[in-house]
Amino acid sequence: MYYKLLLFPLILYFLNLILVKLLFLVDKPSESFHKIEKKNNIPLSGGLFIFFCLIFLSLINFQFYIESKIFLFLSLILILGIFADIKSNFSPKVRIILQLFIIIFFVLINPEILINETNIKILDLLLTSEIGKYLFTIFCIITLLNGFNFMDGVNGFVSGYILLILIVLNLISLKVTSNYYFNEIIYLFFIFFIFNIFGKSFLGDNGVYISSILISYLVINLINLNISVSPILAVSLFWYPAIENLFTIIRRLTKKKLTYLPDKLHLHSLIYRRLNIKFLKNKNSFTGILVNICLLPNFIFSYLFYDNSLYLGFVVIIYISVYLISYSLLIKK
Repeated sequence: MYYKLLLFPLILYFLNLILVKLLFLVDKPSESFHKIEKKNNIPLSGGLFIFFCLIFLSLINFQFYIESKIFLFLSLILILGIFADIKSNFSPKVRIILQLFIIIFFVLINPEILINETNIKILDLLLTSEIGKYLFTIFCIITLLNGFNFMDGVNGFVSGYILLILIVLNLISLKVTSNYYFNEIIYLFFIFFIFNIFGKSFLGDNGVYISSILISYLVINLINLNISVSPILAVSLFWYPAIENLFTIIRRLTKKKLTYLPDKLHLHSLIYRRLNIKFLKNKNSFTGILVNICLLPNFIFSYLFYDNSLYLGFVVIIYISVYLISYSLLIKK
């Protein structure tokens, strides 16, 4: 079966050629002022590539299985992401409403992915009711989705971050269950990551949206199916996009700016601006790789202490503190 996976690079390569030829789903420098160091039209092929490859995997490998209703929601969020990518004047308010509609529908039809507990007493009081579980799950997924969207500014950052999450999930899955769902998806995201760091493909909104729904489903499903896995694992894996989203909204509100307008004041943007290494040919991709390297200990601890809420929570608190201190120091400069 593995030789068939060699088709993935070819799928992405020809998909990129087609999109550039048609001038459909391409990221134009003139329309992306908030993105960094981009001079050419780059295909926003992430979502289409991920979706087509997931279908391909389901057809060729009976051990790889994603329910048809999950594919339904992946297709809906993909369509919304494509529309957001091709419509530069797409209202952010309408976009959020449509995201909420799809995510609410997704959670209602898939109650097995409800977050049942967090091991945080205050939040667990909210989760004692079914309505509380639905509201909290919906809030977490939409926060994650928009957090990844805020992170998507330098090559290899979001795709590398999701790749690291998938590797952690796979290692934990090998320990706690006989069902291995992640090998093929890891390879899929690895291929895209390689294209991404060389500036040949971008996730775009369509890629960020579908990746967020997929990774939310996989993480919540793993935690719900294995009582030995701490619910804090999700916090440990997702704290960065969550804090990026919430911190960005608070930052813009305090400066009386519209929360949905893009800017270059994210942490990765500030790191990019402060990097002053003369021999760097591609500071964009280096920034994305550098931030993920800095986050690597977080993922290692997530794997080592997947069953220990106290240790996981302690690492998250340390990393959030480092995030806030680093941002404060970089923004002052």
